[in-house]
Amino acid sequence: MVRRRNISYGTQTAEGTASWHTFMSLVATTRKLGLSFFEYVHDRISQIGHFSYQLSVISYQLSVISYQ
Repeated sequence: MVRRRNISYGTQTAEGTASWHTFMSLVATTRKLGLSFFEYVHDRISQIGHFSYQLSVISYQLSVISYQ
């Protein structure tokens, strides 16, 4: 990521910066959950739905943990 930033001098617009932060957040989240980022993005774009159930279970578990 640092190499990209050095070459392109960052994003050109505020929307680009927001998109970059969103994707980096997705990369970190999928890594923490042990999921493949590329498989997750492919699933969301193609609307296959393989990750829908897993992510809903994980989000429920996180909401329960946060209230304890």
